[in-house]
Amino acid sequence: MADEKNVGLNFKKVILLFVIMVVITAVISYAFFSFFMVRDMKPVSGVETKNTKDLGPTFNLGEFVVNLSGSGGYQFIRASIVVEVDEQTVIDELEKRSPQIRDIIILTLRDQQIKHIEEPGARVIKDQLMSKINQVLFSGEIINVWFTQLVVQ
Repeated sequence: MADEKNVGLNFKKVILLFVIMVVITAVISYAFFSFFMVRDMKPVSGVETKNTKDLGPTFNLGEFVVNLSGSGGYQFIRASIVVEVDEQTVIDELEKRSPQIRDIIILTLRDQQIKHIEEPGARVIKDQLMSKINQVLFSGEIINVWFTQLVVQ
């Protein structure tokens, strides 16, 4: 019986096997998380995100209360409008042309239908305002329109 070799697992072999398993698990976990974290953080090529773009000069056009046409004076819209412009000189022009700009906004808001006002983001109205105001500007253009308040009653 003294010639028999110890064929079973001894304590050193168990510890060595455990250490190898831990190292393999750590390497696989690191590779897995690195792959997905780096993949999620890569920017999409060719697409500009609006969050990284700096905000240009802004101008508050004021608050407007306008009766909606076709409502017999029973429905009105109250809106506060702020615009973003491409150059600071456009703000000076907006201030000089304030009566003309206010008239354009009032007429545009008055011609709206409820479906355009209730549309998420009111994109149709914003595009119309931007287009009509840009037609009368000479020194630059409006690049964004925001409603800081929009109430329909």
